[in-house]
Amino acid sequence: MVMALIYTIVGEYELAIDELEYALSIPAWCSPEYLRGDPLFEPLQKIPRFQQLLDRYQH
Repeated sequence: MVMALIYTIVGEYELAIDELEYALSIPAWCSPEYLRGDPLFEPLQKIPRFQQLLDRYQH
């Protein structure tokens, strides 16, 4: 999760989404709701792949 945040901050959005995909695939505190509401991941909101990832793990 930390790497996803770092990648987002430095503008490596695809790498950030790769990290988030892994984080969402394992049981943890990370959730689509959390990622949608976290302002640190706001730059990813406009990327279709990010939205598709969140939709896939939405319960």
